[in-house]
Amino acid sequence: MSGLFALMTFLALGSAGAKPHAGLKTWGRFSKLPYPGDTAFLYATFPRDFIWAVGTAAYQVEGAFEKDGKGLSIWDTFTRGGNRKTTGDVGSDSYHNINADIRAIRQLGVSHYRFSLSWSRIFPNGTRGSYNEIGTNYYRWFIKRLKEIRVQPVVTLYHWDLPQHLQQSLGGWSNPELVEIFKDYADFCFNEFGDDVKYWITIDNPFVVAQHGYGTGVVAPGIKNDPDLPFRVGHNLIKAHAAAWHLYNRHYRPRQQGKLSMALGSHWIKPRRTRLESLRECQCSLDHVLGWFARPLFTDGEYPPCMRERLGSRLPSFTQEEREQVRGTADFFALSHGATLSFQLINDSLKFGQLEDLDLRMLLYWINAEYDKPPIFVVQSGWYVLGNTKTEDPKHMFYLKRFIAEALKSIITDGVNVIGYTAWSLIDGFEWHREYGIRCGLYYVDFNTPDMKREPKTSATFY
Repeated sequence: MSGLFALMTFLALGSAGAKPHAGLKTWGRFSKLPYPGDTAFLYATFPRDFIWAVGTAAYQVEGAFEKDGKGLSIWDTFTRGGNRKTTGDVGSDSYHNINADIRAIRQLGVSHYRFSLSWSRIFPNGTRGSYNEIGTNYYRWFIKRLKEIRVQPVVTLYHWDLPQHLQQSLGGWSNPELVEIFKDYADFCFNEFGDDVKYWITIDNPFVVAQHGYGTGVVAPGIKNDPDLPFRVGHNLIKAHAAAWHLYNRHYRPRQQGKLSMALGSHWIKPRRTRLESLRECQCSLDHVLGWFARPLFTDGEYPPCMRERLGSRLPSFTQEEREQVRGTADFFALSHGATLSFQLINDSLKFGQLEDLDLRMLLYWINAEYDKPPIFVVQSGWYVLGNTKTEDPKHMFYLKRFIAEALKSIITDGVNVIGYTAWSLIDGFEWHREYGIRCGLYYVDFNTPDMKREPKTSATFY
């Protein structure tokens, strides 16, 4: 029996409206599409209300790391440890260059701008008692400036920069107490900024936070001594997100009418062989990265069966009450796609012997099948350019063009409900564990000039 025939048989037996592993049909479907016709460039238009966005994260671009009452974050501490040479203390200095950023956003003509709030700029020690009015006013003014140029804010509450005080005193996300602390921080932000914000992201890329912040130690806070800690951290991140979602749903949505989700990062993977076992390993690879967080939110409040089978008691479990609390707590599927989660960063074990591939279209199709057709907002997408490329960045532009074309095919050919696309990122900045060794911005930042001069790259002109 050939691999694909076996797959179709397997699906026929197990489908009949079956939800589990519905995404498994993805590889078979794409192997049957007409070649080369299906790969030809598609000339068509995006839906009229499609969201065109660009984004940044606070630690990467803001700078002003101790200015105006801001407290230290785990990244401020992490970049001073070990053999790291550079920090995000200044980054792209967006804190002092708001007008330059606003000019760049306006030049791009996007409808939305995704940025993150620095938790420790608002609450220097992480809790309400340390409230910093200057930090809050900075974001209030920034949102006002965006609205003036008719750009809607997409606001991320947590993009990896936990206040250092919470890490030091409580152990950060390894401590269940952070669920209530995060909920209170979210409550403050919804109350302060929510009248002007229609799209909220609670937590960015929880896989990276859990696996690499508390597992491999590649990113802040750099913990790597307990192989089971990432699963406990992931558990707390999911519960913190759900707590914030329910709070918003009950107290703020009726008046503010916004939408809330958690930005989930994923790679794409293709089978080494066409056999059913290889396809199942691909499915399992996606389950261990994307499904770890997506299945509890979008399906049944539980971890994927493949994770439970392979990890056993290492994986925490939700009580029945917690499952009900977690399930259904996302108003759209927020997908982060690109270099952040590439397996160039991760050890090979989670590929389960299969091959990583850069295919946004197949990933969108898989999510559509696996999670019952949610509206998908690509909240981060892009690739990086190594070295000191200046304003000519044809490689970055090639990937941008390719991903946008794949999103269009996903909508028109595959019938997937993709509602928006976010090019990453607006400007060059501090690229986490890769520091300043790569440039991801649509705008080139000259880090050697006092005002961090921004210049549009070829990719900005294209976008």
